[in-house]
Amino acid sequence: MSLLKQLLISVTVAIVAILIGTLAFSIGAAREYLEGQLQSESENAASSLALSLSQPANQDPVTQELLMMALFDGGQFKLIRLASPQGETLFERRRDRSASDGSVVRSRHGAAAPQWFVEMLPLRSPKAERVISDGWKQVGQLTLVVDHSYASQALWSSSVRLAGVVVLAGLAWAVFVVLLFRWFRKVLQQEISAQVQAIGSQSGTAAVVPPARAVVAELVPVLSAIADTRERVQATALEQMARIESLELEVNRDPVTQLPNRKYFVNELRRALSGADGLAAHGHVMLFRQRDLLALNAQMSRASADAWLAAMGEQVNQVLRSHADCKAQLARLNGSDFVVLMPAMAGPQAMSLVQQIRQVLLSMRVTLSSGQWCRWSFALTDYSASSSVTGVLARLDYGLMRAESSGQAEVEYVAYGDDEVVSDLAGETLWRQMLIAALEAEDALSLSVQLLQLKGRNGMQERGEASLSLRTASGETLMGSLFLPVAVRLGLSAEFDLRAVALGVAWLHQNECELVVRISLPSLAQPDFLGRLREELSTPKWAHCLSLLCLELDAHGLTAYPEEVAEFCRVMALAGVGVGLRRLDQQPTGLTKLHTLPLRYVKLGSEFSEQAAHSPGALHLLQAIVETATGLGIQVMVNDSVNAETSKLLHKHNALTLAA
Repeated sequence: MSLLKQLLISVTVAIVAILIGTLAFSIGAAREYLEGQLQSESENAASSLALSLSQPANQDPVTQELLMMALFDGGQFKLIRLASPQGETLFERRRDRSASDGSVVRSRHGAAAPQWFVEMLPLRSPKAERVISDGWKQVGQLTLVVDHSYASQALWSSSVRLAGVVVLAGLAWAVFVVLLFRWFRKVLQQEISAQVQAIGSQSGTAAVVPPARAVVAELVPVLSAIADTRERVQATALEQMARIESLELEVNRDPVTQLPNRKYFVNELRRALSGADGLAAHGHVMLFRQRDLLALNAQMSRASADAWLAAMGEQVNQVLRSHADCKAQLARLNGSDFVVLMPAMAGPQAMSLVQQIRQVLLSMRVTLSSGQWCRWSFALTDYSASSSVTGVLARLDYGLMRAESSGQAEVEYVAYGDDEVVSDLAGETLWRQMLIAALEAEDALSLSVQLLQLKGRNGMQERGEASLSLRTASGETLMGSLFLPVAVRLGLSAEFDLRAVALGVAWLHQNECELVVRISLPSLAQPDFLGRLREELSTPKWAHCLSLLCLELDAHGLTAYPEEVAEFCRVMALAGVGVGLRRLDQQPTGLTKLHTLPLRYVKLGSEFSEQAAHSPGALHLLQAIVETATGLGIQVMVNDSVNAETSKLLHKHNALTLAA
């Protein structure tokens, strides 16, 4: 029960008690007054009648009887009796109640008082006695008893009126209390509730009544206390909000670069996929990795490395701010991985932004202790409303592995829906388990050889291009373009390259055709790879096949692994194995090192070769490559399809092309 209700009930009970007490005392006083009036009336009437009867002229019994009858007929007395001195009744008149009037007492005016009222508040019937004398002689004794019925009626009427007044006063009090209760509740709501509710308001500017203007004076201290409490609570709330914002920044931001972290990026990517920001649910995501972060941390102080990463993030953000309309966001996934979300961006626009970011990152490279530049790897993919966060990250991870495998600083693009990306093998743990199981099994790895007919100025030549295939436990066959980038990232590329060479030599043991087997550049960096390869090739039964074997490297190795490539070429030359370079047109600086390497051939891309037919710059570069390679006894070849004009140009420069 509320305090107001308790107060209302207690005050109501007190008022009711007061009204009942007032009614009781008032009726009691009226009753005593009426009894006194009856007593006075009976005494006066008895004295007057006795005096009349004592007159000498009224000593006649008939006259006396007439006087007493006249008084009795007035209806105010219920007994008149005259007795002789000896006690003999000379005259008596008595008024008795009839049986029919037992429940109601009637007065001479016809008004009635209920019997229960008469019985509850009975009135005494005053009795008056006087002596009748004739001179000095006593002739009788007069007795009068007043009839109190009219007094009971008067008491009843008075009690009814008084009770009515009391009831009306009680009803008026009840109405007053109800109105007071409503008013007080309204005052509480306006004076206290509004200020209490304002305590939790964010702005703290809720309209509240100042304590000095309170409607109820007693509420002024309460309102002052509430105002003080509100100020303290608001100060505490502001402090807590600042603390919460600080914690949110700590939770959602990388402490080193102050960029959004992985958790924040995943939430933003999920929002972008759902179109929650009103943008179309399609766009691109770029992932780039600093491959030499461990080496940088080893040669630089922690503060310097952190400052370099923070400066890099700021430079990339400046590029993004210059394209503010695209709403791109940069985040740091982990120590070496950074990601750029480009929502609602079309392919050309996204690629332009990616190239700008790439140029910024390449311009900020630092030199490692080995004298080489630190390396970046880039991957790009698109997404649509049907994409998932896991799928997008898996494609980026795959593209980054492919970029690391190629050893180039170009952007690897993995389109949404690429059949080469197997979603259920995206996790590194599953990849590692599957690759190790394939190495341990005897028949899980196989070599697929594609025979190519190459046409040159001296006629046709046949050459085989080998690619490694993996058969999973479920019976699915994966091409090397899928699992070899993963093997590079997991540090298993040397194992697969050695297995590919062993399978290639076994193939040459049964076929008389030159065979090309690709070797991953990261395998050269492993200290035991070259020794194990030399041991594998030194098997006596393979001696007659080694001259037909060519191990192919990416020309990027001339700048990324110059010493390892030179040592590899020297050892393979001693073993009688040929070495080739692919994509030399993308590494023109490698021309300065061709004379130091015992190479059998170099490969050019078909796109570059076709440009040479229309671009003077590309033509001069092609001529320089061909003349340099030919002068060193190195064969130049293009194993992709080219048009007739380009083919004629290549044959003119003594290069091999794929036969139509």
